[in-house]
Amino acid sequence: MSRLNYRKLIQDNFLIKDKDGVIGSFIFNDTQNYYYDLIHRDYPSWDGIRENILKSRQPGFSSLIDAIFAVDFIASEMSWIPIIDSDIYSYIDQQTLVLFERTNMYLESWAAKTAGVPYEENQDLIRKLLKFELLETDQGKMIKGKRGAQIHVQTASAKVSGRGGTKQNIHESEPAFYPNTEILNARQLITGIEEQVPMGKGKIFRESTGNTTDDFFGEEFEAGLKPNSEFKSRFLGWYIHKEYSLTPPAGWTPPPYYDQVRREYGATEAQCYRHFVKTKGLTDKLRMRENPTYPEEAFLMAGDPYFSADALLDYQNKVKQPQKKGEYVSDIQTA
Repeated sequence: MSRLNYRKLIQDNFLIKDKDGVIGSFIFNDTQNYYYDLIHRDYPSWDGIRENILKSRQPGFSSLIDAIFAVDFIASEMSWIPIIDSDIYSYIDQQTLVLFERTNMYLESWAAKTAGVPYEENQDLIRKLLKFELLETDQGKMIKGKRGAQIHVQTASAKVSGRGGTKQNIHESEPAFYPNTEILNARQLITGIEEQVPMGKGKIFRESTGNTTDDFFGEEFEAGLKPNSEFKSRFLGWYIHKEYSLTPPAGWTPPPYYDQVRREYGATEAQCYRHFVKTKGLTDKLRMRENPTYPEEAFLMAGDPYFSADALLDYQNKVKQPQKKGEYVSDIQTA
């Protein structure tokens, strides 16, 4: 596959709506830049990507992944790369609509930039330009280009079990919260979806906050930490996202809980204070799960483990890197 500079294409051409509802240029935040660099390092061809992303709340992974898929759609329709068929899955209908509208905004803002038309001044004209340039269909949460590139945005359910066709890109948003019943469970659903992507080809991103250790995503995240696994598992904590900071009041001292994350990951006092407030002084276990400092928190806090979750996390925080490493060699002589 041709190598595309996704970061440049996205930042130069795409618009996005921020958390305040303001539309502006898609400029990568700290976490997006950090993760993009990891992907570029580990998959320089941007092919054969297999990722389990365990995250805290709202660092922008869905926005980034779907923007990459939008670039693939445009590049396919412009004949820069082969035809790409992408599927984006959400866990609830409301979020599915959000993902679809955001993907549409990426394509529309590209059309506006290409034509030199201000995005917010003439939406009807931009839609006509986009349809003229690229689109055959844009309805029912499915976008299809004239050359055949496609993006489907769907809610994970039995209707999208993915038993037919070939895909190149799959994005599973919040798979830890996909249906998990006797009739339909996440393992069956995700396995069916991902079988559409040929082994070693394309891109499959699973990105989620944690749920329980014994659900599909929890098991797959653990498996992805082992060498030579098909998927790479990455934990990307709140401390990477420098934007998430809150100036502490005078005299506030970070609890010992934050010692390791400050020492080893460079978390600032303002970042720690925001996390402290967000988790109600480290007492709200649900919020701790949504904003984990360590991967163990993302899963342990959701279940009822045999050992105390608080005790396990206390021991985790006390673990330090060895100060010195060495090798011991024994010379054994035999008569």
